[in-house]
Amino acid sequence: MKKINLFWESLDDVTTVSKRELFLGLVCCALAGFVLGTIFSPKKMTIIGSNNGNGRWDADEDEQSEN
Repeated sequence: MKKINLFWESLDDVTTVSKRELFLGLVCCALAGFVLGTIFSPKKMTIIGSNNGNGRWDADEDEQSEN
């Protein structure tokens, strides 16, 4: 607990951050948000497209017609 308190007290120092570091930090946070959002999102069966016969549903119908 003493180490945590020492670390917490050391955070009072004022530091400068370059624009590059700030930008990279924001990019990392955004990418981490996308990844976590994808991992923890509810699973859905959403198909985006016109269903014009170029998807896996067309292959499923071909297999059913062969049986």
